[in-house]
Amino acid sequence: MASNGSAFPGELPPRPPQQQSFKERNCRGMGGKHGYLFERYSAYSLATSDKGLLAWRLCMIVILGERTALSILEGVRDKSGFRPASMSIEIGIAVVGCFSVAVCLARIGEVRGVRKIMGRYIGRWHFDIFLLAMAVVHTVLLITYFFGFVGAELSATWLLLWFLISFVTWITSWSPEIMENLPTTV
Repeated sequence: MASNGSAFPGELPPRPPQQQSFKERNCRGMGGKHGYLFERYSAYSLATSDKGLLAWRLCMIVILGERTALSILEGVRDKSGFRPASMSIEIGIAVVGCFSVAVCLARIGEVRGVRKIMGRYIGRWHFDIFLLAMAVVHTVLLITYFFGFVGAELSATWLLLWFLISFVTWITSWSPEIMENLPTTV
């Protein structure tokens, strides 16, 4: 404690030595010399003998393919004339959305370990159920598109699912729980 009676300490403890580069500390998950997207490409490879891994990857490919199809269908749907500004914005959002969701799904597909969320333990099984549910929801969206579920409703649902996938990806970025601290029922 400082001699003048304040609660702020007079000397701070030494900082730990920095062993990581600026990019590693501030851009976690973006590393590698080839960049973020190219490192995640292997997450979509179907060349595997593990049936569980193949099912995860098929769900990820279905979600990505259906999101891309919905983007294209919504972009070319009855535009009542050629509007380059509107189409440019839609194409830009579709491209950003495609890459964003591809990276998010790859991170969800690569998750290992258990996370603690609001007192509950969430493991690989929960993320698998999430991927399967997202594949089913996107399939239903694509089917209902042809029965009139278009316009603002489709766009709002599409963005909500994008947010949900991003939120689950954020959860996967949390550090996994240490195995000794887990209850035996996880």
